[in-house]
Amino acid sequence: MRLVLKKGYDAISIQDIANEAETARITFYRHYDDKEDLLTDCLNALYEGFVEKIENELSTETAQISAPIQIFYEHLEAEKEFYQVLFSSLGTQTVVKRLTHYVSERMADQLDRLPLTPNPDIPIDIIANHVASAQIGLGIWWLEQNKPYPAEQMTELSMALSLNGVVGVLGQ
Repeated sequence: MRLVLKKGYDAISIQDIANEAETARITFYRHYDDKEDLLTDCLNALYEGFVEKIENELSTETAQISAPIQIFYEHLEAEKEFYQVLFSSLGTQTVVKRLTHYVSERMADQLDRLPLTPNPDIPIDIIANHVASAQIGLGIWWLEQNKPYPAEQMTELSMALSLNGVVGVLGQ
């Protein structure tokens, strides 16, 4: 992550990674196939904290349906520089795919816990992926525009844009 911030993802070589880790290139290749494999591993570690926050929030009696979206924007805000570099690089596809996967999983878990009568024609995983994709796209725009609105307001706007339609599909 330090190298991404220092050099940008595209400019990082395997030798740079080995030098930063104070190890040999052969050691890198014992653990990873390429730098995208390492990036995925780093993102997994980063998202463990993200997922833990969501799980903790959803376990409370006062959990709001907007909690994962709020946590998502707070996460983007906290790691702004890292994501800005990644979203502007060739590694963007890996980041977007991984982030969409995590947000979609959390959304599906939350939807499964709610006492809803979903439209039987639209599976929960489709709904969760739709919401995740919309949130990721809006989150990328938000960072590219240098966060013109606070995370709390983005949560409200995102809820209004994305979830109003979803809530209707879920029979609410």
